[in-house]
Amino acid sequence: MKVSKETVEQNRERVIDTAARLFRERGIDGIGLVDLMKAAGLTHGGFYRQFKSKDDLVVQAVKRAYDDMSEDLARHITGSDDPLQALVRHYVSDYHRDDPGHGCSLASLAADAARHDDPALRELFGNIVGNYIELLTALVPGRDPTEKRSTAIAALAEMIGSIVLSRAVPDPKLSGEIIDTVSHDLVTRHPTSTSA
Repeated sequence: MKVSKETVEQNRERVIDTAARLFRERGIDGIGLVDLMKAAGLTHGGFYRQFKSKDDLVVQAVKRAYDDMSEDLARHITGSDDPLQALVRHYVSDYHRDDPGHGCSLASLAADAARHDDPALRELFGNIVGNYIELLTALVPGRDPTEKRSTAIAALAEMIGSIVLSRAVPDPKLSGEIIDTVSHDLVTRHPTSTSA
């Protein structure tokens, strides 16, 4: 039975969405293609009709994860009186820590990408880091562009690091302390005129 182009595209999108979630939950090498396709409700046989390789899917899934996270962050900062505080409070949160499958690919997959030899994946992660730095540079207070960029880089590293560490520690109290400390530190260290 021939499958329509529309169904093929819907299946492809479902695989990318499933991979975006599962790679963030389990890591790039934490799930094989058979299990990934099964989780998407499809058979393994159709994978190579939709993707060149697992590396091709990884790049598309990370891109999807980034796009989804960008939309989520935009919803939280748009219209906020203090967009930096809104971004920090949403990113450095129990919710983000507890739901890696829907969170930031940098916090979930940066270490995987650093070990991966696919130039397309490394380039994508470089672009994602650059985009987050640009966003934060626009949001942090100050007038000097070089100082704002330095502040943005430090804030991004602190945000990502807090999520990684809070997920790694087995003690829920310490995990929460990491989230609360970093969130509070970033917001109080970089107050805007409306939140000062």
